[in-house]
Amino acid sequence: MTKRVLIADDDDDALSGLANLLTGLGHQVAQAACGAQALDVARQFAPDVVILDLGMSPMDGLSAARALRALPEGPAMLLVALTGWGQPQHHAMTQEAGFDIHLVKPVSIDQLGFILSMTQP
Repeated sequence: MTKRVLIADDDDDALSGLANLLTGLGHQVAQAACGAQALDVARQFAPDVVILDLGMSPMDGLSAARALRALPEGPAMLLVALTGWGQPQHHAMTQEAGFDIHLVKPVSIDQLGFILSMTQP
């Protein structure tokens, strides 16, 4: 089932690679290069799922997650942290910021497929 997926990452290669993968799986994908841009894109694109890198600037993924949750449609979005930060304190930080899922890079296509299957269209 097709999902509307917003991906935000300041690493161009990671962003385009994940976007191409999800597009190839049949999903509608929007991209953002930072947290602030992700917020702007989300307002227009109305994603079902938002995949955020944490280490972006000027607005990082944690701040972006909080701002996304504050949008009227924010509570319905599935927020996924996709990051190189995998220590227990990082998991606690993402949970506190409103993320639903914390994934550590690299992520497998099977993991992504399972997560996207968990959301309603």
